[in-house]
Amino acid sequence: MIRLFCNRLFLFGITLIGGLLVISFLYSYYLKEIIPTPEFMLYDDNNRLIDKAPYPPSWQHPFGVDRYGEDVFWKVVDGAKYTIAIALVVSIFRVLLGTLSGIVYAFYLSRFRTLVDAVIRAYRFIPIIFLTLLFLVPLQLAALETGSGKTSMPLQMVILIVAALPILTGLIGNEISVFLKNEFIDCSRLLGAGNLHLLRKHVIPYLRPRLLLYVVQQTVQTLLLLVHLGVLGVLVGGIKEVVKGDIFKPEKAVLSLSNEWSGLIGLSYRELMLDQWIVLGPCIAFSVSIFAFNLIAKGIEQVLSERKYVTFHELHSNTQSDWNDKQPFDFIHKKDVRQYESSSL
Repeated sequence: MIRLFCNRLFLFGITLIGGLLVISFLYSYYLKEIIPTPEFMLYDDNNRLIDKAPYPPSWQHPFGVDRYGEDVFWKVVDGAKYTIAIALVVSIFRVLLGTLSGIVYAFYLSRFRTLVDAVIRAYRFIPIIFLTLLFLVPLQLAALETGSGKTSMPLQMVILIVAALPILTGLIGNEISVFLKNEFIDCSRLLGAGNLHLLRKHVIPYLRPRLLLYVVQQTVQTLLLLVHLGVLGVLVGGIKEVVKGDIFKPEKAVLSLSNEWSGLIGLSYRELMLDQWIVLGPCIAFSVSIFAFNLIAKGIEQVLSERKYVTFHELHSNTQSDWNDKQPFDFIHKKDVRQYESSSL
């Protein structure tokens, strides 16, 4: 763990994610009451209307103001904690359940490996976005019919977890199967080691450094999946209907309950033809987050590769030093070989 924080890529990526989360929590619990909201309509000195929301990006509003008079930048900041938390929770449960099912697959389903591999291989050709849409869309429609707009976020997250579980099970299971083919595993089995002993003494220590890498990789995959769901109008966390606009022309607006980034994209998708900057803010936030998690993953990979080299180098140097520490020796009982050679002649 100390080596991770000495890696520049890991440190830079974790700083970006940590900074986003800190600013998001500060805004929700402190800054939200201090920062003034943008004016929905702008008037000149003669009290004449000169402009109304939406406003393009400016120094005061970096991502602009949407057509409901809300600052897009602070909406993105507010939704950062929900988006990153959803991605992290989904990825952690994916890796935990995938590891458990991969262990069962590698140890106890070896005779059915051909069948299981065929099923997983066929599952890879099905886009995961289609599978999630089959279950998430009915949930959102049911929430809209009830009028509350609230959907069960735990149920949505379960769908996101289960959708990627077969592929992750095959990945971890195959990696464990390859690891079990090492010669020292065969030696342990010959000495009487069972599956539980191999799991506790060999497999878990082998997987433990890689689990963090799997979590980060699955976080990136979850963020990309949330982007696709947002483009298709599927929101994680629910929506709410409010009345926006002025008193002369009120209109109903559909807003996200959590300002989650995919929801901001989905609800503003029609703005691509009108005011593109409204969608640009959440897209930039997704890009920065995915970039940061990719840096974290790259840093973990570098540390793991350095660890392999250091382990091999230390083992080689220790073996060499053991040989160098040995005292010179000589045989006690020696026979002159030359006399045997002369007698044979």
